[in-house]
Amino acid sequence: MSNIDSGAKLLNFIVVGAVAAAAMLYIISPRTPVAPPDDAWFKSAVINRSEPVLVKFGAEWCGPCRMLDPELDKLQHRLHGQVEVVRVNVDNHPDLAEHYGVSSIPRLLLFNHGQVVADRVGYVDGHQLQAWVASNCRN
Repeated sequence: MSNIDSGAKLLNFIVVGAVAAAAMLYIISPRTPVAPPDDAWFKSAVINRSEPVLVKFGAEWCGPCRMLDPELDKLQHRLHGQVEVVRVNVDNHPDLAEHYGVSSIPRLLLFNHGQVVADRVGYVDGHQLQAWVASNCRN
């Protein structure tokens, strides 16, 4: 093996190691919270509310999102005045989806006094949904 081959392998090893180390630092390092997008509608409907708000991030083309909608309607009817339900279409509000780290839909975020208190991904039936909301809305 020539010195050039050894040097190239060593350089490759160093570069790959540096990239892996940088990736690990990014993954484990605490991130500075980013201010939410300046979205007046979202602030009014979710952030500035004193009662709990269940936010569903979804899209019209998403089958499980559409299956969840009737369950959310029933929940809002059953918990009228206790929990507000808000739907966010990720195609129309990609900045909100990005801010809250939505990478899979449907994604449910439960807010209380403007703060996320619970987070859930995927379809859930009405009984499980009500139990999840109730268990996370205790003051």
